[in-house]
Amino acid sequence: MTNIQNSQSLYTTFLEQPPSCLEFCPSAPDYLIIGTYLLSESSTANSTGTQTKTGTIQLFRLDPESFQLTQIHKTLLPHAVFDVHFSPRDPSLFAIATSAASVSLYSLEYSSPQNPHIIIHLTTITVHENPSTPSLYLSWLPLSHLTAGNKGKENSHAHGYSPDQLSTDGFAVSFSDGRVSIFHTNSPSHDFSQDSMTEIVLPGEPVEVWFTAFHYGKSLSGKENLLLFSGDDFGVLRVHEFVADGEGDEKHRPLWAEGQFPAKTTDVSVGGKHHGAGITAILPLFTEGSDTVLLTGSYDEYLRVYKFSGQASVLAEERLGGGVWRLMVITEVENEPLAMEGSSDIRSHSYFVLASCMHAGVRIVRVTCSVGKDTSAAGVWEIETLAQFTEHESMNYASDVWRGGTKVGTQIGKESDSLLCVSSSFYDKRVCVWKVKV
Repeated sequence: MTNIQNSQSLYTTFLEQPPSCLEFCPSAPDYLIIGTYLLSESSTANSTGTQTKTGTIQLFRLDPESFQLTQIHKTLLPHAVFDVHFSPRDPSLFAIATSAASVSLYSLEYSSPQNPHIIIHLTTITVHENPSTPSLYLSWLPLSHLTAGNKGKENSHAHGYSPDQLSTDGFAVSFSDGRVSIFHTNSPSHDFSQDSMTEIVLPGEPVEVWFTAFHYGKSLSGKENLLLFSGDDFGVLRVHEFVADGEGDEKHRPLWAEGQFPAKTTDVSVGGKHHGAGITAILPLFTEGSDTVLLTGSYDEYLRVYKFSGQASVLAEERLGGGVWRLMVITEVENEPLAMEGSSDIRSHSYFVLASCMHAGVRIVRVTCSVGKDTSAAGVWEIETLAQFTEHESMNYASDVWRGGTKVGTQIGKESDSLLCVSSSFYDKRVCVWKVKV
């Protein structure tokens, strides 16, 4: 068993409001967006207390030499920010999910090719008819899956940007009342606006849906379609399968026709509940044959390798010490074949994952799949915690890895390689920069 490294902060700053989410900018890797969530209560002698939610989005620059974080720009908001993600199609565009049943889109304005200096508001889209129903999580439609035809093994966490892809764009958003909706653009303009976008409402239970994740792979019917996984507060993992209308050839048929395509919804947990509490993170790893393998995080503090197929099952699990709120693949490593006595060569594939674990802080884990002649198609899975950062004194809801300099993970596992991370905690309003060797 590997000794768990304990990392220490290189720089710490404190915000005026609690940080709820953060993400580095793909086109300017030294810059990151931090969203905040402030709940204020007021009361008078003649009335009961009222709650007001406000927030900010803040642009910071990380100096990778001094490790200092410098605030570049801040925008005050009349609502709180639950989630933030950059677009996979335009790396200067990002969206936030808000407490006011809306999604707002922003862009970064650059003073030079690598130096954004201001946040520009583009539009705000109302995504629920009840303004008091918060939008909890947002996931962009995946770039490589807007057209059917991507066959074989698929990685949903790979990054890539190309202006030559189909113009259809959009996002899924989940809510506290159990609804999940997809909003997508339409031809010919493909504008992100309230009037021009189409909404697809997906069924669910009347409980918080904490997470959604798109993936293109084999469905329970055995066909390759666009899938949307969602996890709710009851611990139910649900998959929404989007079926093309059959127009076009098999490899390049459009997923959208006349602005819509039908969705079929299945509760993956039917026949056996595999999560002991609400599902708070879903990370599709790949599809191989008829099996799609996911990583899931839960309030029950477990990270699980989860096989989505005809008989859904847990392939491995590890308790991380705190609710597993967010997961992110740092890099993948394809290991050399391992010669085993008395058996065929075994190949292994590892995922290095950053996990935000609420009251337990941050974990870096290695998730390894070994496949050989005598193993199942899904392989033998192991989860190992390599490092942790525990200086946060309240809920760690957001973490990310700096991806500047050389490609992150190219030397991972070697003595000289290290990761530079930024993580936050909510109630103590703390943002930390730290480094770890893995």
